[in-house]
Amino acid sequence: MPLTLDRAKPAVPFGGQYRLVDFALSNLANGGFLKIVVLTQYKSHSLDLHISRTWRMSTLLGDYVTTVPAQMRRGRQWFEGSADAVFQNLNIVGDERPDYICVFGADHIYRMDPRQMLEQHLGGSAGVTVAA
Repeated sequence: MPLTLDRAKPAVPFGGQYRLVDFALSNLANGGFLKIVVLTQYKSHSLDLHISRTWRMSTLLGDYVTTVPAQMRRGRQWFEGSADAVFQNLNIVGDERPDYICVFGADHIYRMDPRQMLEQHLGGSAGVTVAA
């Protein structure tokens, strides 16, 4: 609780200048996923600042990392968790029309290659693949 008193959990510092969100963003960028939307929820200002100052992609190539704040797009209430945040922002999927959608938590410390998960998913017959 003391670490998240004034900031979102993904914005908690780790190893000096880094934040927890950097693990997920680094995994995605290193895997070649260069169109990234970060849905922000609780006390997101420091997270927004960190991402805007640290994660600059080549917009000339159409690459980006951008944050999307809670917007109450599906009623009169803010996000009720991560799944609801995704649900309330399905308009972004419609606007972008991506071939694949990867959803990752931004408040964990881990290293993975999301390309391997996507390749496994495409090679199987699953409708959804979950890494845990």
